[in-house]
Amino acid sequence: MDARGDSDWIEPRQRIQELTELIAEYSRHYHELDDPLIPDAEYDLLVNELLALEQRYPKWRLDDSPTAKVGGHPRPELGTLRFTQPVLSLSNVHTPLEVREFWDRTQPLGSSHAVVAELKIDGLSIVASYRRGRLTRAATRGDGLVGELVTANAQAIASLPLALTEAVDVDVRGEVYLPRSEFERLNQARAEANLPLFANPRNAAAGSLRQLDPEITRSRHLSVYFYEIRQGFDVLSSHHQALAQMGAWGLPVEPHWRRCQTLDELFEYIERWRERRGELDFDTDGLVFKVDLLAEQRRLGSTQKVPRWATAYKFPPEEALTVVRDIRLTVGRTGVLTPTAELDPVRLAGTQVSRASLHNQDILSDLDVRIGDSVFVRKAGEIIPEVVRVEKALRPETSRPFIYPVACPVCGARVERASGEKAYRCTAGMSCPAQLRESIIHFGSRAAMDIEGLGERTVDLLLERRFVADVADLYRLTAADLESLPRFGALSAKNLVQAIEASKSRPLARLLIGLGIPLVGEKVAEVLARAFGSLDALSQANEEQLLTIDEVGPGIAQAVVAFFEQERNLKVIESLRQAGVNFFQPESGTGPGDRFEGEVVVITGTLGALNRKTAESKVLAEGGRIVSSVSSKTTLVVAGRDAGSKLDRARELGVRVINEEEFLLRLSAD
Repeated sequence: MDARGDSDWIEPRQRIQELTELIAEYSRHYHELDDPLIPDAEYDLLVNELLALEQRYPKWRLDDSPTAKVGGHPRPELGTLRFTQPVLSLSNVHTPLEVREFWDRTQPLGSSHAVVAELKIDGLSIVASYRRGRLTRAATRGDGLVGELVTANAQAIASLPLALTEAVDVDVRGEVYLPRSEFERLNQARAEANLPLFANPRNAAAGSLRQLDPEITRSRHLSVYFYEIRQGFDVLSSHHQALAQMGAWGLPVEPHWRRCQTLDELFEYIERWRERRGELDFDTDGLVFKVDLLAEQRRLGSTQKVPRWATAYKFPPEEALTVVRDIRLTVGRTGVLTPTAELDPVRLAGTQVSRASLHNQDILSDLDVRIGDSVFVRKAGEIIPEVVRVEKALRPETSRPFIYPVACPVCGARVERASGEKAYRCTAGMSCPAQLRESIIHFGSRAAMDIEGLGERTVDLLLERRFVADVADLYRLTAADLESLPRFGALSAKNLVQAIEASKSRPLARLLIGLGIPLVGEKVAEVLARAFGSLDALSQANEEQLLTIDEVGPGIAQAVVAFFEQERNLKVIESLRQAGVNFFQPESGTGPGDRFEGEVVVITGTLGALNRKTAESKVLAEGGRIVSSVSSKTTLVVAGRDAGSKLDRARELGVRVINEEEFLLRLSAD
């Protein structure tokens, strides 16, 4: 049956699953890898779509939904800190109407209130603890429940005081950022050293604070502003008093905040900083509004993710007028041809812009962008330049439309557009040099085969020397090959060869990610690896067999089957086999290691001793299979606090349910 034939339940459930996995991947890149893949605005749209679907179809909401999460998972090598109260994120508003709705919603009955407006600093959130006035520890927000300990790095920030002017016990929250002037200095130095440039100050700040060597952090010249007293000083009655108190203690507080007693004052603040934000020495993409009275904050409370008494207002992206001199195509890892406008350089949101995305053929056609046109560009989410509209009154007679080629601009292979897709794709697969480059970079990434030292510049050098023609060729590289490359010495060559060799033992799930099968992200790869056990078994599966797995919908099933039908993919897989790459998911033995052997497990609710990801990992390590929803195939439900509808469904189906204490006892059983 066509999935669309039963859209009342199949399509929403499948879309919820797809969005959950997609947003989780984007969130991981933003929070953990400091490498945002899409603009904030696009991310917000995806989250809003997921939230709307979950509200309409609550029974399909997944336990690990990003709508209930705050940030990313902490890096274990930094050490962690579990917060006694969650470090929350903020909801977003974008229009005057939404600002007014926030004001009205937070107004107490029968009285008026004030709202404190602050500049929203684009950096990395930090919680600093002072005991008897001295800095004792500092942690990033992490996932909002567990943060990364970065005390030594925080001590290397010149503007962060090691001692307060008063011997108080207090926890404060702030934002670590990289000043724009330092960002430009840092990127200039990296360019001169032939190192990759940072995309923006936020990425640079996050990467600098999360270094393992505090001296690297010190060299980056980070700064910090504090904006919240979290715990330990409860004699104040308002937020504006808290800002003043932190300043009196010697903590840096961004000085341009304002206490607004009317909605008109709030709109005046918005307009002032919409015009003046370019004068600041730090990046800001908006403002933060907070109910001033702390008693009102407590009355309004919070959701699992955000406070109801605060919100972030996002500025409309700044626009600039420039001229399109050419339109060029880039070819991505999956063969998608993306049009990019080559522009007369223009200053936009603090940086020089000479290229802007046109996304795909449909958008290019809808905008009617032609070579020679004058266009307005903006930075979507303050990061990625894009063309917004054409100023057709300025269109010259010499302008000409862009026509998609029938052949790939990189390799000359046929270009086609599948039915129902927006994208044109090169059909050459990894035999296309552009796709090959991105495929190798992806194969060696941390989420896939985790080959340390295989960065973009190294991949470019390997391709330039024709040392690799597909990912399997990585396993034929020798130290002598690598030593012949620029910037490679004996030690770096040896280290990369060892890293490539070590990647052979990665479990099947990591290999599936590395192969780049469409729609197969980290979670689906783990599910497929556990279900089939080996790459050979998966490659022989048909759509019907794949659809028996809870997490696999029609789109994923079709993509997996199509991948293993392509001759070029089978050749790469055979070469990987010959190279000795592991094709199996680790199997459980006897005793410890098989405590959940054969179990299909759902973990629901809030656990106390373990976070959800750790608990799921332990089940997988003990031979079980994790699924996200309760069905007749589920054999066990682990129910934490506030388990909700999944617990009800388990009882309805007669599925065995255990609590967290029983779960931990089973894990520790001999």
